[in-house]
Amino acid sequence: MRIGLALGAGGVVGAAWMIGALDALEEQTGFRAADASVVLGTSVGSLIATMVAGDVSTAAMAAYVSGDPVEAPSELDGHDAMALRLARVPLPIGPGSLRMMLAARNRTTFLTGLLPRGVLRTDAISRLVEQAVGKQWPDRCALAIVACDYSNGERVEFGPERTPAATPGEAVAASCAIPGFYEPVRIGGRRYIDGGVYSHSNLDLLAASQLDTVIALNPMSSPAWLAGGGVTERIAGARRRRSSALLAAEVGALRETGTNVLVLEPAFADLAAMGPNMMDRGRRAQAIEAGRASTARALRRLGRKRLRKVGLAAG
Repeated sequence: MRIGLALGAGGVVGAAWMIGALDALEEQTGFRAADASVVLGTSVGSLIATMVAGDVSTAAMAAYVSGDPVEAPSELDGHDAMALRLARVPLPIGPGSLRMMLAARNRTTFLTGLLPRGVLRTDAISRLVEQAVGKQWPDRCALAIVACDYSNGERVEFGPERTPAATPGEAVAASCAIPGFYEPVRIGGRRYIDGGVYSHSNLDLLAASQLDTVIALNPMSSPAWLAGGGVTERIAGARRRRSSALLAAEVGALRETGTNVLVLEPAFADLAAMGPNMMDRGRRAQAIEAGRASTARALRRLGRKRLRKVGLAAG
């Protein structure tokens, strides 16, 4: 059975949550993420996807993310993918991309172009990828990394046989280049930014992959909704509702092709552990544990029969 894995956007906290979720998925079903036929990564999901394709274990990723110097693998030692370095002296003016604003297909793309250009470098991200998997694309599975063209907001898939040509490190850095935060990444004469600008999940890109099942981990959406809170919490809630709506449409399109889709996303307890700021490094350890616990509960609720239907043998 051909199984695809889609890892979505979610910042530092979302990455931690997905690592915990992947660990629970393996523990509960016996399915290793590295055994997927196709792995699709968006934004920070591209970093996790590349590690998965390079056969870096979830235990090693968890140790690295939580900062455990004993358990972290030697190939990741000494590298901090969230190290922040200025690309240039920031100028408090915008917009960052007039061309994107003029070519905007929706409000999100327009607002992205309106943001000042990011001034933080993605060098640490690309170096981490190269240190872990090298400059050649892993051949264990088909790996696709989603970014957006900074001139028009359109999606671009990077991969070993795709154009424009890029190394895994370059592709992941581009996919993780949050607009207004990170400097756009130049590849082949063009500039690219976060693939989450188009969609946090980009599941519809797997429709032509002839997969029996797709397992989607999407830290930015949630069926849970927390009422109240301050401005930050309300903005986070609106962002999650938008992500959920996009995800539902993509799941529907994928199921129309006959593909089974299993969506794993944060529940109430996860939202409390993750907080509204997806770049809060202080929440990494608790986000891993929340993802592990809620995913285990979700898989147990599905039961052996449903897991078998989607190609996952319950343990």
